[in-house]
Amino acid sequence: MNLTEPRAARTHEALTTALFELLREHDLTEISISELCRTAGVHRTTFYGHYADIFAFAGDAFAHILDELASVSEDPSDFDDYSAEAITAAYADSVREQLTHIRDHRAAYRMMFGTRVDAGFRRELFQRLLRRASLGITLSQRHGIATEIDSATAASFIAGGSLGVFEEWAFSDDTDVEIATSFIMATSPVWCAPLYSK
Repeated sequence: MNLTEPRAARTHEALTTALFELLREHDLTEISISELCRTAGVHRTTFYGHYADIFAFAGDAFAHILDELASVSEDPSDFDDYSAEAITAAYADSVREQLTHIRDHRAAYRMMFGTRVDAGFRRELFQRLLRRASLGITLSQRHGIATEIDSATAASFIAGGSLGVFEEWAFSDDTDVEIATSFIMATSPVWCAPLYSK
């Protein structure tokens, strides 16, 4: 679904809101597309024009939410507004927000990581994390941090590691987002860990 189009964005938002409403009382496997569309006020034909099934939509919706919680601008014109410390703080805030969302919707994320939607959800989430990691590395290198590393390799490493951490957090019973955030930032690669530890 092309979320840059206002109508598509409204449809996606309505479906996502309906999904979260239904997940309060039902497991994802219990939610039918008819029920989702009825709750969202979206025609089933519109749904099927973009998604094969409820799992494909849920995977996209959850990956989209985690991506939206990342707080660093993707606009290159904003790059100069970030100091090295601000870059690290922004990413720490993003991690904190993402962990909080996963914690608050743990059952759904466990299903996302543990059911047949797994491969599509992982792939979508990885691509979004990869884009954010690439941006973070670009910002850091503009500030003279980790200029000797290969950006593509580092971005893949960060995105894959973040994916693994999110999955581990989803299946854990831990609730302390602050401690988990500090652990993640402390073990992050050279482009952010030294700044976070100052």
